[in-house]
Amino acid sequence: MKWGVILLRHKEEEKALALAGLFQAAALVQQLARTGEVNADAYGPLIESIFKLDPKTVEDVYGGSKGVKLGVDTLLLVLKEKESARYADAIRYAIGMLHVEKLLRRESDINSVLRSRLEQVTNQLQHFDGVTSQGVITKLNDIYLDTLAKFKFRIQVNGDPTHLQRPENAARIRAILLAGIRSAMLWRQMGGSRLQFAFGKGRLVKALELLQNEITLS
Repeated sequence: MKWGVILLRHKEEEKALALAGLFQAAALVQQLARTGEVNADAYGPLIESIFKLDPKTVEDVYGGSKGVKLGVDTLLLVLKEKESARYADAIRYAIGMLHVEKLLRRESDINSVLRSRLEQVTNQLQHFDGVTSQGVITKLNDIYLDTLAKFKFRIQVNGDPTHLQRPENAARIRAILLAGIRSAMLWRQMGGSRLQFAFGKGRLVKALELLQNEITLS
């Protein structure tokens, strides 16, 4: 594990936050691939989460629960089966990112390179015009291609070819996928598992509803 481990008891809200981060990434990839645009309020905190290499809390990763509002809302809609068809691609991307995270845990060399490259960019952030600037996104794109893209398994992104063929959009998609895989790793750290996801749906929905209320009141 190359992102710092959070030494806290595994509360349902913490796991829900991390899983919301994953689904926020999935929803943004779907949005960008189809429309060529992203929700700026969701995009910024997600990209920033990549550089939280040694967080003290889950909230620190996303700058608070509001940082994953889109993910909380999206995941609740999917779990309650109200918008499953609408988010079909996003669900597939989330599953794909979980699989890449699993592959990453088995590859210590790629893990080490990923950590080292992210540390380098983190130390250079002050020279860029924000974490979502094209310069930073280009570096994240390169990191993705040099590490996670080495796996035989690839996440296939569907959308409008006009948007997907633009180099800047392809770079943003890879940066978002990197952030989503970071969230998948965080979810594992907090005790998340696919079996738990399948059989603990009720607890997850309750935790997400609490987070949704907290975000609304903040």
